[in-house]
Amino acid sequence: MHGIKKHHSRRTLAPRGFTLLELLVVVSVLAAVAFVATGTYRGVSEDSSDRLVRVEMLEIAKAMRQFKQDTGYYPKTGPFALSTDGGSVNIDDLPARAGSSDTEKTRWFYSPANFDQLMSTNSPLDGTGHQLETWDPDTGRGWRGPYLSGYGEGYVDIRDDINDDPDTAAGDALGDPLLGTTITNVDGIADPFEHSVTTNNLLGWSDTVDGAELEKWGRPYLIFSLDDQPFLISMGLDGEYGTDDDVRLEIY
Repeated sequence: MHGIKKHHSRRTLAPRGFTLLELLVVVSVLAAVAFVATGTYRGVSEDSSDRLVRVEMLEIAKAMRQFKQDTGYYPKTGPFALSTDGGSVNIDDLPARAGSSDTEKTRWFYSPANFDQLMSTNSPLDGTGHQLETWDPDTGRGWRGPYLSGYGEGYVDIRDDINDDPDTAAGDALGDPLLGTTITNVDGIADPFEHSVTTNNLLGWSDTVDGAELEKWGRPYLIFSLDDQPFLISMGLDGEYGTDDDVRLEIY
């Protein structure tokens, strides 16, 4: 009886791709490294909203740095300040949502919650003839925004105690966004921690100017010290400004 010979074939394995878990680990590590490289971070625990707030704050910081790299200035400073403060932005050219009086327009423009110059599709210097009005490839200088796309959350109502006095791009980080004079229809960016509107319709968002308020939304990010060493703040998980869980990112 003949024995049966067993033939052992060698199977070539196809290259194995990354699993979803492995990709998430890689992305998390890269995000953590990026945060260390781009600023100082403190103040949040580890949940999905906390991770998202880091990503968003990094994107805003990146836009801020790009704005300065292109123009030599942070938003709302130098020629990007109001003409009434030595800049080149004509106060009369601000959008109607900024208010009617010069005082209202100035409060709106310099609110630490206002990110209009980063999100605008039109140069803040349009029509001024300023050398930074548009991008000049020969000098490698000029405005070439928008610097933040996809972040148009709508309009938020906030008070001006966090504006400095007189109003400038510095802001007052020791102030309170619920105190002072109300500023309506500020072009803000909301953090991912959703909350109901506070009393007196403050920190409430609408999709349109003076539109119906959204039932729940994030708190507006705030940017301070644009004229020196900027830092970005989220009000954190509790939605209250000036508490221990506030998230702060220094922008270098």
